[in-house]
Amino acid sequence: MVMEKPTPLLVGWKFVRQHYTLVNQAPDMLHRFYGKNSSHVHRGLDSNGKPADAVYRQKEIHRKVTSQNFTNCHTKILHVDAYAMLNDGVVVQVMVLLSNNNQALRRFMQMFVLAPEGSIANQFYRVLWRPTQKCL
Repeated sequence: MVMEKPTPLLVGWKFVRQHYTLVNQAPDMLHRFYGKNSSHVHRGLDSNGKPADAVYRQKEIHRKVTSQNFTNCHTKILHVDAYAMLNDGVVVQVMVLLSNNNQALRRFMQMFVLAPEGSIANQFYRVLWRPTQKCL
């Protein structure tokens, strides 16, 4: 019996569950989703207040992810879209609420380009909303 190829949306949802489970339980292992030619873009400001640059390759991505100090993260997946790409890849876009280290929830979008073998070829992350500071 020939098994049917899973739909892009099923692939996307399964990937998203695995990825955000690691964000919560083992963030130091997130780099294993990436390959030697992967890229990771976290659009925001670096420590100097300048737009952050993309990082490339698994080792640099590991440094970038661990520098975010994920601790006691909680996520709520709001929406997942996934579509087939050329050469059997899948593009996945996720809208998420994330709380890191018991801070206020932040809404962000994350897009993954999944290679056919299952690794992340490219990833783009952008915070959409930052909680306002309390007035004194």
